[in-house]
Amino acid sequence: MSEIIIDKNAYLHNLTQISNKVGDKEKVIAVLKDNAYGHGASLMAKLASEFGIKWACVKSIKEAEEISLFFENIIVLSHIPTGDENPKFIYAINDISNLLNLKKGLKVHLAIDTMMHRNGLKLGDLQSAFEIAKKMDLKICGAYTHFRSSDEFSAEYFVQKENFEIAKARLRELFDKFNLPKGVFHSHNSAALERATDLGDELVRVGIAQFGYAQFNDSLNLKKVLSLWAHRVSKRVLAKGECVGYGGVFVASLDLDIATYDLGYGDGLLRYCGIGDLHLANGQKVLGKMSMDSFSTIDAGSKVCVFDDANVWAEFFRTISYDILVKLSKDIPRKII
Repeated sequence: MSEIIIDKNAYLHNLTQISNKVGDKEKVIAVLKDNAYGHGASLMAKLASEFGIKWACVKSIKEAEEISLFFENIIVLSHIPTGDENPKFIYAINDISNLLNLKKGLKVHLAIDTMMHRNGLKLGDLQSAFEIAKKMDLKICGAYTHFRSSDEFSAEYFVQKENFEIAKARLRELFDKFNLPKGVFHSHNSAALERATDLGDELVRVGIAQFGYAQFNDSLNLKKVLSLWAHRVSKRVLAKGECVGYGGVFVASLDLDIATYDLGYGDGLLRYCGIGDLHLANGQKVLGKMSMDSFSTIDAGSKVCVFDDANVWAEFFRTISYDILVKLSKDIPRKII
């Protein structure tokens, strides 16, 4: 049966490297949305918690509940208010109207639009946000922004940093004005953390970096955490001139010992159409079109590593490592070693 192997030592190494740069593991927010980028949310939450991480971010209440036993503070980033929220969690305010529809008494973090123009409040909205929150008995306990180009060497990262500093100054005034405790701030994602030289008193939201993927020169010395393995369903000799798979795209130029393995696009892999050379971790190629539940390659024994670095497949499919990882089915068993 196919499986995903999680390297515990690699993960703890990455968290150590990140914490060392940040200065304190308690300043790290582990972003575990979308099944922890395909790694398995509950597995990674347990490891992060045991390491000493106190904060996590997820997409939805459902995701938050899955890891609720492991963290003191869980931020729900993409919640659409219903009025029936779980008060254990912290809710991101992506639009000022959210404040009018949340259950009373909740803790919230304000998303600040510093230039991405996707979600968040403008500087001019902040006074009104505090007034509405007071009226609706909501507790503003933090604020954050998201960089639109931190993974690119451009000035936009620095422009957004400055914009957020301006917003933070205004927020501090409002915390005082409304007699609220000092809130926490966070802005740096994985790529921004690599570029940062001074994080001040901010927390950091670390996503893909905790799993070993760097955007630049990997000054953090990260290690890949996940490897994907498939198990052999059958084997045979593919004679010279014979084809394998749908459409007969691959034709053997000599007799080959091949095998079919139990992973396909139904398990979340991007569908290989048989054109171009898509390599497995052992250097062999996928032969012919990928099926829904299987693929064929040169026989590598009872199991084969499909990839231990998602960048290999991301480069082939002209996408990013995130896209390869988050699509991995939750039904694939995950095992920590």
